[in-house]
Amino acid sequence: MINEKQLRERLISLADEKYRDFNGNIVHTCKLQYIGVRTPQLKRIAKELAPEYAELFELPANSYEEVVLKGLAIGMAKAPLLEKLTYIRRYADIADNWAECDLFCSALKIKESEREQLSNFIDSIIFSPKEYVSRIGIVLLFSNFKTEQDARRAFAIYEKITPGRYYVDMAIAWGISVYCVYFPTLTAEYLETGTLCMDIKKKAAQKIRDSRRISQEVKERVTRGVN
Repeated sequence: MINEKQLRERLISLADEKYRDFNGNIVHTCKLQYIGVRTPQLKRIAKELAPEYAELFELPANSYEEVVLKGLAIGMAKAPLLEKLTYIRRYADIADNWAECDLFCSALKIKESEREQLSNFIDSIIFSPKEYVSRIGIVLLFSNFKTEQDARRAFAIYEKITPGRYYVDMAIAWGISVYCVYFPTLTAEYLETGTLCMDIKKKAAQKIRDSRRISQEVKERVTRGVN
């Protein structure tokens, strides 16, 4: 059984003061305190606690690390997606920074048979007025759906999301750059002809230029397409 006091003491024992200050500057929208535990250590703890992810979720969270542990444990838990969806939705509601969103999304793995369930869930949150709920929907979409049809669907969804929320806009730009790795011509055409706001297009173009998996030719085309 998970013990709140023991868990917190364990996290404090792993604290790194310099990393705490560094991470606090990077993940600066979190309203909770930072203990200073590095991500690989959090992942190891989450893997241990994943079988008890539901019990872990109900424990109080007084730090960034405790919230991250909840998300990682949900993602790593070897439970059916349908069973975890309630907790995923609740986690999305408590996440208040990009790292809590993205670490959870990277931990969640689904079976082929669960694709439709996840797709329907994404549809239910991606247009949320809550910035980080919407970001989780966007990141889950491009992380788990990577066929050409998926890319076209994602681009159509991006067109419908109201721009102007920084961490949503950046997630869309990130998604476009990921699809560009797999479908460079389609993505370049989308940036040239799509009605997405120019600010997001430019953010996407920068991410594409920074990628080592995209050819120089495509990078130059994308740059021309947003200027």
